Amino acid sequence: MLESLKVQNFALIKEANVEFDNNLNVLTGETGSGKSILIDSINLCLGMRASKDLMRNENEDTIVSIVFKVDDDNVIEQIRQLDIPIDETKKVIIYRKITKDKNISKINDENCTLLKIKEVTELLIDIYGQHDSETLRKNNNHIDFLDEYSGIEVFNLKNKISNLYDEYHLFKDKLNEFNLDERIRLREIDILEYEIKEIEEAKLKEGEEEELAEKYKFINNYKNIFESISATKNILQDVNIDLAIRELKTALKFDKSVENIYNALIDASNIVNDNIKELDDLISDFEYDEKSFDTIDKRLEVIRSVTKKYNNSVSESFKALEEKRIRLNELMNYEDEKAKVIDEINKKYEILLTLCKQLSDLRQKSAIQFENELIKELKDLGFLDVKFNIVISDKKDVSREGIDDVKFFISLNTGEKIKPLSDIASGGELSRIMLSIKTLLSNGMGTETLIFDEVDAGISGITASKVAIKLNKISKNHQVILITHLPQIAAMADHHFEIKKKVINDRTETFINKLDEKGMINEIGRLIGDGDMTPNVISSAKELKNKAKQYKT
Repeated sequence: MLESLKVQNFALIKEANVEFDNNLNVLTGETGSGKSILIDSINLCLGMRASKDLMRNENEDTIVSIVFKVDDDNVIEQIRQLDIPIDETKKVIIYRKITKDKNISKINDENCTLLKIKEVTELLIDIYGQHDSETLRKNNNHIDFLDEYSGIEVFNLKNKISNLYDEYHLFKDKLNEFNLDERIRLREIDILEYEIKEIEEAKLKEGEEEELAEKYKFINNYKNIFESISATKNILQDVNIDLAIRELKTALKFDKSVENIYNALIDASNIVNDNIKELDDLISDFEYDEKSFDTIDKRLEVIRSVTKKYNNSVSESFKALEEKRIRLNELMNYEDEKAKVIDEINKKYEILLTLCKQLSDLRQKSAIQFENELIKELKDLGFLDVKFNIVISDKKDVSREGIDDVKFFISLNTGEKIKPLSDIASGGELSRIMLSIKTLLSNGMGTETLIFDEVDAGISGITASKVAIKLNKISKNHQVILITHLPQIAAMADHHFEIKKKVINDRTETFINKLDEKGMINEIGRLIGDGDMTPNVISSAKELKNKAKQYKT
């Protein structure tokens, strides 16, 4: 459920904090009051790309955040599989910040991409805009509506087919590699044999280059190291501490206060002499091995020459070696390997075809139920003599969707010939058909929150009352948030929000207020009349609200 929305410095909204609730949340307001802006702010938190044009004041950051409470344990698990942490509160908090220089996106206080936001919010919310009914005009969308209605069995089978389809095409792509001219094949064999030999003879080892580089650095700087050690020894030898000790010993006979200094000089003399001995040993052991230097230099050259071809990495070189051995084996056993690939293609195609036929059978069965239930829903919305058919035909070949081509056909009026749904002209008719489909889909799989942006476009009168009843029905299983201009729908609200524009300090601002009972009646009255709140208008508004309450109880 969408619990709350916070907006700052977004278009006409200076600041807004809206708390939604269960069931039917209705938003109303004058044309141009900012209802679409509110939907845009939600869309921003669902992964819409941010634009600097959305900033109300370019000197202030634009901040939009929404809070979801997730009650479905399966959805929580799916979100966690997307590497999004959810604690015991079961909250998902999405935060977007637009600044002059950069945009920040977070889920539960962790930075994330817009793609990640979309992946998460698709599990939580579905927005149906007034223009989304146009998706019904596109025949290739009909299969998705049928499959979503069909439920989890079809969903799982489609996933299995999609994965197998990818494997099938990997082998088909592999087969293309066998369409080689004989001369090209032999030439590739020669190259592979040379490269395999080159890598194998290099006898690469992890960490060897780093170890040799250290030795190379040491030997290469032999002269500097030797001269530095020798100079240090000479300097220490020139320091005549023993003479200082002898001089101070005379003073010590008469003045005990210099005893500490005397003892310290004796210790210093011992330390210096010990260090001179160690330096002398180093000098004696020091020798330049030109042969060893050349060996290291040549070995490094071999390692770097080979690894340079394969991303400067020993592990990548080993990976390339394995790939080249496999490819060489394919080319050396060309016909046998080609036959194996063809055999895999045939096997996977047969399995794919079997699964696709199973999917087709499920769709055929589901289509009958879908037809009957949708006709009932459409009749509830005023289409009294409606006919609806789902035509499922075979495609020429398999695809990720299976082997079916799905098209919706409909007749909305008595005596009217049934025709493709894509030919429906009226936007109002399309809106009611889509609402009926959404009603069916809301009973099965789907998101917890549904947002309808002016789904009532093109309808009025009795039909408006029927749409209100339909929306109330959907809100029993889902949180519904909708924008409307119709009093019949507004009267059905469990929670009613008014969106209003005001001019403050010569600047237009949009405000969102939750209405109490009196406020609801007044707003319904505004939708009924022309703004003049006469006793008759108020009486009609109260009557609509009371009828809605009676229907719900």
